[in-house]
Amino acid sequence: MASKIDKLIDKAEETNQAIRDLAFAVAKVPQKTVPLPPIVRGLLPAAQATNQFLADTYFDTARAIADVILPADVAREVINNPNVLMDANGSISQIPARPAAAKPRKVTKKMRQQRKIQSNAFRNANAKARKQDGTLRAGYDQQRIALMAQRECTKERQRLGLCEKPKKRKSKK
Repeated sequence: MASKIDKLIDKAEETNQAIRDLAFAVAKVPQKTVPLPPIVRGLLPAAQATNQFLADTYFDTARAIADVILPADVAREVINNPNVLMDANGSISQIPARPAAAKPRKVTKKMRQQRKIQSNAFRNANAKARKQDGTLRAGYDQQRIALMAQRECTKERQRLGLCEKPKKRKSKK
């Protein structure tokens, strides 16, 4: 399987061959359209062979350099492996694999109950703090809504026996 650089070199070689064929076809046209001295006309076959040799040598060298710089197996590894990284200098380095995603925590019955209590508390606090059109009443903000909901949540948990009443703090005087 040819790599992209090999395909690119093949395309460049085909284009170069087409240009050389066109140049020599123009040079072989009768003298009236392209005046060439007889010595030059006699050297055209040798020039064509030399040009072909130079082009073959150039493209073979380009392929060899491409294989040295980026061998096909290494290129395939770099492209297909998300843990392999090639920097701007061309050096290849291994990056650590990402850890597998942690298994989601199991939701217990108590957690579901707490979530339901809290969602109801926030729904009630929001309903109390908002007008019919959805704007906040005067004196209410998100902080006050959250505090009201947390108080209601605590009272509901105490009512259901999920937590004990908190001890009162002694005030400092």
